[in-house]
Amino acid sequence: MPTLIIPAELATQTVATLIGIFVGTLSALTIDRYTERVRMRRRAKIVLRSLAQELRINYKTLREVKAAYQNTAWGRSFYISTTAWETVLAGGDLSHIIGLELTDLISDQYALFFRVRYYVDLLTRLWFAPNDIKGYEEMRAGFRKAIVETMTLALEQQTEVMHQMGEH
Repeated sequence: MPTLIIPAELATQTVATLIGIFVGTLSALTIDRYTERVRMRRRAKIVLRSLAQELRINYKTLREVKAAYQNTAWGRSFYISTTAWETVLAGGDLSHIIGLELTDLISDQYALFFRVRYYVDLLTRLWFAPNDIKGYEEMRAGFRKAIVETMTLALEQQTEVMHQMGEH
């Protein structure tokens, strides 16, 4: 049986080539991970800036209209924007971009906005209903109470949401 003899120089070059390939692959993976982290940080910054702007506008709106719901039977017309929130949710990777905890915190804030919108819609529909419906005044008072309570929660929670977004 013939024996295969590999010259030392060939073995050295082969090992050096394999080490070079290994180091090059690790370097490429490291650069790729770094590039992905930078890209995700940029996306997070853009997403958080957009959400923060929308949250500030909604906060200002709720502060301006809350007194009308506390002091009058009908409150006042207003608009709560959720466009930025719906846009970032459409991508399906928000928790991957900004983290699960921050996504949950922001989601809770928007849930309050949606609840305010829902109760205002119910109160508005009640405006068009006949006044002689049994419990009409109680329904109106209940909707106003729910609106004010939800607005209060949203306004109180806003500071923490904005703080957490700023720390991210």
